[in-house]
Amino acid sequence: MDVLWPLSGIQLACTNCKTALEYADVELACRACGLRYPMADGLPNMLTEGLQGSAEERDLSADAVQKAAVQGVYDAINRTLEEKGISRFSTFINWGYASREDGADSGLPGVNQSFVRLLREIIGSADVVGKDVLEIGCGRGGNVRELCKSYRAGSVVGIDLTPSNIGFCHRSNRYRQAYYCIGDAERLPVRSGCCDFVLNVESSHLYPNIGRFFAEAYRVLKPGGMLWYADIMDAPDALRYEELWGRLGFRTALCRDITDNVLLSADRALNSRLYALGGSFGSGEGTMEWLEAPGTQKHEAMKTGKRLFKIVHLVKPNGGGGEERGGLQ
Repeated sequence: MDVLWPLSGIQLACTNCKTALEYADVELACRACGLRYPMADGLPNMLTEGLQGSAEERDLSADAVQKAAVQGVYDAINRTLEEKGISRFSTFINWGYASREDGADSGLPGVNQSFVRLLREIIGSADVVGKDVLEIGCGRGGNVRELCKSYRAGSVVGIDLTPSNIGFCHRSNRYRQAYYCIGDAERLPVRSGCCDFVLNVESSHLYPNIGRFFAEAYRVLKPGGMLWYADIMDAPDALRYEELWGRLGFRTALCRDITDNVLLSADRALNSRLYALGGSFGSGEGTMEWLEAPGTQKHEAMKTGKRLFKIVHLVKPNGGGGEERGGLQ
C-alpha cells in the first residue's frame, strides 16, 4: 500500500528500507526486506530494535534500555492520570510558555493555555492550512489536536515511542485528519520527502542518538519543508546540534532562546503539575526532579544559563531531495 492514512499525503514505510508496506492478515509487511509489524485496534506498531515483546525478549543494547526506560516513565504517568480521574483533561506534558507581560486573559482557552501558547510561539506565522504535518514525540496528543482545530492542517500524524501514549491519543481522537502510530524518532516509519512540516517539542533530549533524529527529520521533509524544533539542551550541545543539522543540509531560519519564558510557565504551573503527576515517580522528590522544579539542580542550571530552551526553525532546501541520510553522532 502507498498511503495508510486516507486524508494524508504522509506515507507509512518500513523502518529498515523505507519502502511501502502492505497488509498481511493482522500485520503490515515489507515485501522488500521481509520485516513485519503488528497491528492492534487499527494502530500499527512500528518499533524495532528490541522495543517490542516482554522484557526477557527485548534487545538489551544500551539504546534499547534507554528507550524502554522512557516508555516506563510515560506508562507510569498515564497510569497516575487515569487513577486520579484527570486523564482526559491532560493532553499536554510539557513546560509551556509564559510572559511577564501576559494579562489575566491571554486569549487562550482553558487550563492548557500555556501549552497552547508554546505551540503558537513555535509555529509562529507559518501557514499550515491544508498541509501535511508529522509530529515526532506527540505524547498525549495536545499539539496534534491544536494543529487540527486551530491551524486547519490538512493532516497531522503523531508518532510516539510509548504505546500507552498512542493508545490514549487514538481513543480520544476527534479529528478525521489526525492519525497516530507507535514509532521511533531515530527510525521513522515514514516515506522520504512526504511531509510539509515536522514538529518536535520537548522530546529529543530523551533520544540516545539525536543525530539520527535530525537525519530522519531531514529525510521525510519535502524540499522546502520545515522542521519546528523546540527543546531543552545543555549550552555546549547547542553548538554541536547546529553542526549536526548544518552538515545534513538544513538552513537555520530561526533560533530563539525562550528559557526565561519556559521557566516562568513551569514555576506558575508547578502546584497543578505536582498534583497531576504526584505518584508517577515513586516519591515526591522523584516528581520534583522530573519536573525540574525550583531548587533542583537542573532548574538552577536553566536559571544560570548552563541549560537552554530553544525554538529552532530548520528548512530543507529546495532541491535537497528526499534521499536517505545516515545518522550523525
